[in-house]
Amino acid sequence: MEWLVSLLGAALIMAALRDLFHTLWHPTRHGGLSRLVMAALWRLARHLRARRRVVGLVGPLAMVTVVGMWAVTIILGWAIVYWPHMPEAFVFAPG
Repeated sequence: MEWLVSLLGAALIMAALRDLFHTLWHPTRHGGLSRLVMAALWRLARHLRARRRVVGLVGPLAMVTVVGMWAVTIILGWAIVYWPHMPEAFVFAPG
């Protein structure tokens, strides 16, 4: 069962790295997850019909959100990989 949890964590890491590669370095520049996040933020801004000043911030906010999503997904993936191998969690023993 431990290997299955570690495999799930590795899959999260690989999905984030694949999306990062396809968004930054692939010729088509289309990552699946990042494209969904950016499209959702643009739809939300259009739906709210915000002022021009706020709509101008959606692009930079979407970029920061995508980078944060990549970081959180990779961190969560590594935490899931290590989780089954740490039965006492982060307990420090004296001495």
